[in-house]
Amino acid sequence: MDHAGKLRELAEGMREAGLDLVLLFDRDNVRYFTGFRLNRASSSILAVDRDGKPTYIVAQLDFERARRECWIEEVIPFPEDTPNYLKALAPLFRGRLGRIGVEKRCLTLQQAEYVRELAGDRVELVDVEGLVAKLRAVKSEEELERIRHAAGIASRVMGEVLREARPGVTEAELVGLAEYLLRREGAEGSSFEPFLMSGEEAAWPRRVASGKPLREGELALLDMGAVYEGYCSDITRTFAVGEVDRERKRVFTVALSAQEAALATIKPGVKASDVDRAARAVIEAEGLGKYFPHITGHGVGLSIHEAPILDRGVDTVLSPGMVVTVEPGVYVPGVGAARVEDMVVVTQTGCEVLTSAPRDLV
Repeated sequence: MDHAGKLRELAEGMREAGLDLVLLFDRDNVRYFTGFRLNRASSSILAVDRDGKPTYIVAQLDFERARRECWIEEVIPFPEDTPNYLKALAPLFRGRLGRIGVEKRCLTLQQAEYVRELAGDRVELVDVEGLVAKLRAVKSEEELERIRHAAGIASRVMGEVLREARPGVTEAELVGLAEYLLRREGAEGSSFEPFLMSGEEAAWPRRVASGKPLREGELALLDMGAVYEGYCSDITRTFAVGEVDRERKRVFTVALSAQEAALATIKPGVKASDVDRAARAVIEAEGLGKYFPHITGHGVGLSIHEAPILDRGVDTVLSPGMVVTVEPGVYVPGVGAARVEDMVVVTQTGCEVLTSAPRDLV
């Protein structure tokens, strides 16, 4: 993976934005440029100066491994008991700094105050989330290879779990099976906490799996994903528990048709909002528009949710190499829910579907 090349792109963006220094705290953003995988209990900072020189600040416990495994030459440790590990940044503030790029959502008030203490009250803190998100949105071939692998793992596991779904098996049992199988298939773990929603309660999107058993005649929905070498996948399938009635079949058919319409829309030059509009039009035409409460899709990479977002009002133009989910859903109180989600990569002429589990109402 050409992490140094990615950092050069960041440095170019810094120059265009007139930034003297960028400080990155988000672990996925840091990993994108360093290639270094941190333990979830650890923290680190990546600092990049106006000349594009990186400095990586890690905890003392991670220092030796980072020094050996990370391509960045300047790796600085900070003691685990340091109240404010930003003190390790002090040498970077010796020059004149006017504009410092930070991730607004990651910087705490305490950290912002300390940065101002080091750089001076006149320093301007600038949000660089958009700059970094734009760089991460288009995947390299190496990234796509890892994403394809993660998608393959999730697809295989989805198929195995669905074969075990039957009346009497609980939601929690199937989620536990999914998590075990992901590891068995070579994943680092789940890209997010898998959730399975069944019956009428599935009309509450993102309800966590419970000890509720699957019951004959219900719709059930399983959403899960794998992480492979840092990169995520995401897939959802809706299945019938036994035989379901006409209304539940209709809800599923509408959700699937909406997804197919959205997939047919994806190609370079199309706006993210156009993809959302295509899915939403199908659901609204069936009189179910008010039962589609979320976005049509989102980008996937090192993070399970990243740019671009497929939603109303989002003018991001799709480009080859972008990876997104397509997941319109219908959630009807008293009936249940249906959603079919696949990951795709935008190609030169359209899109390639990366996930492969059966999409029928099995």
